[in-house]
Amino acid sequence: MRALSVFLFSAAALAQSVPEIAIQAGVPLRVALEHRVRIKHAGDRIAGRLVEPLYVYDREVLPAGTVVEGQVAEIGGVPFGRRLAALLNGNFTPPRNVRAQFDALLLNGSRIPLQTSLTRGAPHTAQVMQPGKKRLENRIPIPAAILAFKEPGKWNRLKSRLFAMLPYHRQAWPAGTLFNAALQQPLAIPSATPLPPKPLPASEPGELTARLLAPLSSATARRGAPVEAAVTKPVFSADHKLLIPEGSRLEGEVVRAQRARWFHRNGKLLFIFREVKLPPGGVQKIQGDLEGIEADFDAHLVLDEEGATHVASPKTRFIFPAIATAAAGLSFHQDYNSQGVPDRDSGGRAESGAVGFGLVGTLVAQLGPRALASGIAVAGAAFSIYTELIARGANVVLPANTPLKVNLAARGGTGDGRTVK
Repeated sequence: MRALSVFLFSAAALAQSVPEIAIQAGVPLRVALEHRVRIKHAGDRIAGRLVEPLYVYDREVLPAGTVVEGQVAEIGGVPFGRRLAALLNGNFTPPRNVRAQFDALLLNGSRIPLQTSLTRGAPHTAQVMQPGKKRLENRIPIPAAILAFKEPGKWNRLKSRLFAMLPYHRQAWPAGTLFNAALQQPLAIPSATPLPPKPLPASEPGELTARLLAPLSSATARRGAPVEAAVTKPVFSADHKLLIPEGSRLEGEVVRAQRARWFHRNGKLLFIFREVKLPPGGVQKIQGDLEGIEADFDAHLVLDEEGATHVASPKTRFIFPAIATAAAGLSFHQDYNSQGVPDRDSGGRAESGAVGFGLVGTLVAQLGPRALASGIAVAGAAFSIYTELIARGANVVLPANTPLKVNLAARGGTGDGRTVK
């Protein structure tokens, strides 16, 4: 009996002495939904998986694929500008501002509570690289990660466009919707065995995986403004020596910022990193150029040879204004039958209404006089020309925690090619 008591006491003491690793507040959990979630009520439960490992200093503490649970936290309203644009396209149910919050993760059979900030989801995330650079492969063979980084095909985009033209439709998060949920409080994880990533060959220039610590926008950024990022994955040498731990700070500045202008001229943003601050206090001068970025697919971001980020306008944007203008012109043409009676031309009316107010415009054009159909077509053509050709372009907007791939041209140097001794 005494031996049993000693054993139980020793086991309890050993369990209490298991070390823990704390993930700092502010670190984002990148969670992708495994299944489609219809937006119905706040409080509905959701679940997803981490799309990439989470590191602390020199080791992996949360593996990719870890299940994370949460809920639909907030179903907000619709901004006036978005609602007006939707109404002009015959859409009476524009997407609402819906945000999620995650409260638990499942690790080794244990349920660990956590608290994250409210976050919006991105249905498709694009991996944007410099020209000539190889796009990052999906390293994690889980369906949620594959769907999160898979660009929608032309057929899927067409279906989404047609679905959005319906006057009423339900809002949903498709499978693969990706969330950047920042921890609001430190998260204690049982200590894990160090699992360093594949070492970088010493002869190759270094690459860093990092995240922005503050949002950047070409509309508000100015030349010389500070830029700061945090390293999210430790970097090792070929002999497994730790070079740059997770949590190191990259500091740089904005080199060029150009805000969006009228006539659909988009914004542009270029920034570089000058130094890396290593814990507990070391500083190294670097020349860190932006080599890759992960962003919402619908943002249409691209990188040029310099590493500058700008918004690419699709060439197809000229097609719809041309169609709408042609439809508006044809709507004034009146055909007559063999008895000299004006032809109703149901097809032309439908086309005139569709370019103005979508499906709703099509129905209204059929019921009203021909002048109404022509008016709808003209309004649709004018709105299309304004939005696609005359209106202000889009700015580059990089939210906080945007994932970056940074190329270190001169690790350990002074930024001008000289070596630090």
